[in-house]
Amino acid sequence: MSLATAPAPAAPPPYRHALGLPAGSIRAMLALGVLVLLWGLTLLYQHKAQPLPIEFVYLQILMVLILAHYFAAHGKSIGGAVDTRAPLGLPRGSVRFLLIAGYLGLTYFLYRNQSQFEMPEHILLLQHMAILITGFFLGHLIAGGFRTINNGRLPYWYQDVEAWLALLALIGLLIVAFAGMVNVKLPEDLKLKTGVLQSCLAAIIGYYFGSRS
Repeated sequence: MSLATAPAPAAPPPYRHALGLPAGSIRAMLALGVLVLLWGLTLLYQHKAQPLPIEFVYLQILMVLILAHYFAAHGKSIGGAVDTRAPLGLPRGSVRFLLIAGYLGLTYFLYRNQSQFEMPEHILLLQHMAILITGFFLGHLIAGGFRTINNGRLPYWYQDVEAWLALLALIGLLIVAFAGMVNVKLPEDLKLKTGVLQSCLAAIIGYYFGSRS
């Protein structure tokens, strides 16, 4: 007499991350994009008679926020414990290495060449910080609400919408930041007031990192 064995339960499907990419890929693109933007502004404004654009200041704030999140999140929402694939399909640890090496290199470059740069005047630093930090914490709170009602996970559609908005915000920042080189040469009455727009675009990126914290 043979005993029938119950079939083994089917393994649950692998968790899908934003846009179907490996965990941390969107964050890697955003972080590297902001770093490239900072380097681009630095090299474009070197030796120029005009001061660095105000975008440079709050992008620095955003970069520090990104770095703090990126290293704190490793092993929780990025890494082998979350996905067998590394962000962007690159060798493990390479994104973190590029970020820290690129930012330390930028810091050293600015320190060695500080006499060639002029900082912008009338910086509304508190306003920019408030917008960026508000975006970060809104992302954290709203994503937390979605996780609560969705068994601890973010819905796929929400992840994809967030990812596309953050990537579009990064493209918008690139356009607005480099367009500022033309804007600064215009007469005062023709200049576009883009400060709040730029802060909001940066806050959308901060929102994405906050939702993954």
